[in-house]
Amino acid sequence: MAKETNTEKWKYYVGLAIIVLLSFFAYLPVLHNGLLLWDDEGYIKNNPLAFSINLKEIFSQYVMGNYHPLTMLTFAIEYQLFGLNETGYHMVNLLLHLMIVILVFYAILLLSDKPGVALVASLLFGIHPMHVESVAWAAELKDLLYTFFFLASYILYLKYLKDRNRKFYVLALLLFLVSLLSKAMAASLPAVLILTDYFKGRKMNKTSLLDKIPFFLLAFAFGIVAVLAQKSTAATDIVNLTFPQRIIFACYGFISYLFKLLFPLHMSAYYPYPIRNGENVPLQYFTYLILFIGFIAVVLYSLRFTKKIFFGIGFFVITVFLVLQLYPVGGAVMADRYSYVPSIGIFYLAGEGFILLWNKKLKFVNIILLTAFTIFFSVKTYARCGVWKNDMIFWNDVISKYQNIPFAYVNRGIAFISEEKYDRGLNDFNKAIELNPNYYLAYYNRGNLFMSEKKYDRALEDYGKVIKLNPNHIEAYINRGIAFRDINRFDEALNDYNKAIELKPNYYKAYYNRGNLLMSDKKYDRALDDYNKAIKLNPNYFKPYNNRGNLYFNEKKYDEAIINYSKAIELNADFTEAYYNRGIAKYYFAGKDSAYLDIKRAANSGYQPAAEALFQIYNEKTILPKNSF
Repeated sequence: MAKETNTEKWKYYVGLAIIVLLSFFAYLPVLHNGLLLWDDEGYIKNNPLAFSINLKEIFSQYVMGNYHPLTMLTFAIEYQLFGLNETGYHMVNLLLHLMIVILVFYAILLLSDKPGVALVASLLFGIHPMHVESVAWAAELKDLLYTFFFLASYILYLKYLKDRNRKFYVLALLLFLVSLLSKAMAASLPAVLILTDYFKGRKMNKTSLLDKIPFFLLAFAFGIVAVLAQKSTAATDIVNLTFPQRIIFACYGFISYLFKLLFPLHMSAYYPYPIRNGENVPLQYFTYLILFIGFIAVVLYSLRFTKKIFFGIGFFVITVFLVLQLYPVGGAVMADRYSYVPSIGIFYLAGEGFILLWNKKLKFVNIILLTAFTIFFSVKTYARCGVWKNDMIFWNDVISKYQNIPFAYVNRGIAFISEEKYDRGLNDFNKAIELNPNYYLAYYNRGNLFMSEKKYDRALEDYGKVIKLNPNHIEAYINRGIAFRDINRFDEALNDYNKAIELKPNYYKAYYNRGNLLMSDKKYDRALDDYNKAIKLNPNYFKPYNNRGNLYFNEKKYDEAIINYSKAIELNADFTEAYYNRGIAKYYFAGKDSAYLDIKRAANSGYQPAAEALFQIYNEKTILPKNSF
């Protein structure tokens, strides 16, 4: 008998291995994806916290309106391992997803004691297209981390219920804390534990309630922190709806999540509210309120026959509740990533349904249905991963679904600019302003475009509009300062840089740009102080090393200048200007032979001053380095 039991176990383990392998191939295209402007820029590419492992800084700061220090620590570790190599970040996300698939299997197995239910649930979880956003988007590492520790905590709690071993309880509590440090959405776990007690037949007594108090205290504390973090970026002020309107859209989101988990169609990375601030909710959306009430009534009625439906839907309700926008955060009514954990409750029910049909001698129907959903989900997921390949494909997809999102046009406009399609970028910025005349990011990016074209009057006008709409927009002050500097309005430029530093005293770009201004005004000592400050705040930002090298060059400290240029090159191997400057410094430090290779490399990269310098050096003319303004 024991031998048969071991054989059965191996059969399920082989099945789980196949599911993991199938999930891997369904998500394989993510390994060819890049990092996006949307959040990847803020979390990875342009985030000083990610460039070094500084625990004090990581655990004491909000990032983009969130407090998730463990996620930021993981990004910092990834940066040490991969730099900005996109494949490394996506590989970590994919591996985490595959490990979560295994945890889903184990959690459902402990919950139901039915390996078949656990296999079906983990299969659907592993290949579902609604999960692409959490896996294919590098910035959504936080979703994967919190889910991993959420499920690990849940599994240990289930073991605690089974064995009454207190060490499992303590470990579950610790892992819950780790999950909260990854993302505040983990705060739903205590309510899931109460639901699980009910499902497993545990009596609601003093002991069971006392067990939950530490979990609820942690959830409450991190909930407050999450609200404060969101308020720090005004993310809660984007949508202004009445409470009855929020109820309607919460019901809309609830029903839409359920529908998309069954039939993942018309998927988008961004689902806008169907109304603007101040508008009335269209009558058809009240249908979702009726559907929600009817659905809940059916679920409650099912308690007369079984606890399973109540548990599966209850798990879904509890874990999705915080993101139904009853307390609006951001400008989207829903997001695919918010279904990542809640879907487990629905997939558990799918597993129970599979076993029910199997036991009713409907094996053929069962196999056909499961095969059809497996193929459909896998193909859909594989294709959906490609949407996240780069910014242009991504935002084209969003705009193809919804043509009234200013945010999407701004981001596609930036993608056009990166491809040097300036007219199309300008058209997108103008379209965003047409859709929302108060959308400051559209003015900001249009101002950047005008700056690149040296249309300073129009750039200054747009930056002024940004600052009027959002007086705390630091980059607008910095870029307006650059515009003022370029047209020799130094006092106004200095005022803008000082304002940026006042708003964010630890922002390295503000010091770097103020240093550039002071250097242009020949205030070299003060410029050096600002470059030193910028480097201290972000040791991986390459530009201030180049300009600090120029300051040392002016003082004829050629050896120190070479060290700084070399550091800039180390951080950015394609920084042509630094090669040129290092060559000039070597020329004065050790002669023209030592300078040749660096200047020749810069010249081969199309850097015109380097081509001229080669001629001038051999005619013993005076050559000076260039600043990376």
